Amino acid sequence: MTRQIMVALALAGLCLSAAPETSGQESAWTRARMSAFLTAADTATSSASAPVAVGAGSRPLRSARLAGFLSAAVPGAGQAYAGSWIKAAAFLAIETAAWIGYSHYTDKGDVLRREFRAYADEHWSRERWHAAYVEGQDPSTHALPEYNTQQYYEMIGKYDQFMKGWDDWVPGGPNLTENRYYYESRRREHNEQLINASQCAMAALGNHLISALDAAWTVRRGNRSLSLRVAPGFRTAFASAEAVPAMNLRAAW
Repeated sequence: MTRQIMVALALAGLCLSAAPETSGQESAWTRARMSAFLTAADTATSSASAPVAVGAGSRPLRSARLAGFLSAAVPGAGQAYAGSWIKAAAFLAIETAAWIGYSHYTDKGDVLRREFRAYADEHWSRERWHAAYVEGQDPSTHALPEYNTQQYYEMIGKYDQFMKGWDDWVPGGPNLTENRYYYESRRREHNEQLINASQCAMAALGNHLISALDAAWTVRRGNRSLSLRVAPGFRTAFASAEAVPAMNLRAAW
């Protein structure tokens, strides 16, 4: 309101200064007008000297750093803080989908792991393998790990050294028996589910990073659109030997 009064005074002063005066003389009315105007200008200058953001009345400038931190924690939060609701919903939807996918593939992998381990316990035997194994003739590249470990279940299906432990192996038959092939297919599918879960987790982490960068950029762009500032000020101009009040407008962006 003060700024509006100040601008009105300035415009009134400029208009009134155009009133005809007697050459070489300054009327008492003009002096009184000058004194009143300059007094009002001096009073308003302190509040008017600070830059005013044009069009910024709808919201203040926001912090790009805070927006980045918010989206790094929860993708879309920084965009919501910046007022970009569509992008906020998009980043949040990607985050939700990524973790739903991670949970789905992890659960599926757990089911497959229990399945192929139970199948191995039923169709592969350490005792059967030891009884059929011929030292010096059969491959001997790995030591059999302890039972019920990840390496144990990997090696009994992966390496020919342990093929004689499968219950459908017969001398002279194929190294890759039907039971061993089925077991390996289930273990391979389990590994694929874990890879899918890992990719979902990476997508979620990437979404955090991209969302944080985008939130900071969105706030900076929004702040630039509000950064046109006007600083009004007053000075005394001289026209035809008469002092005339004038207002300066200084813009910066």
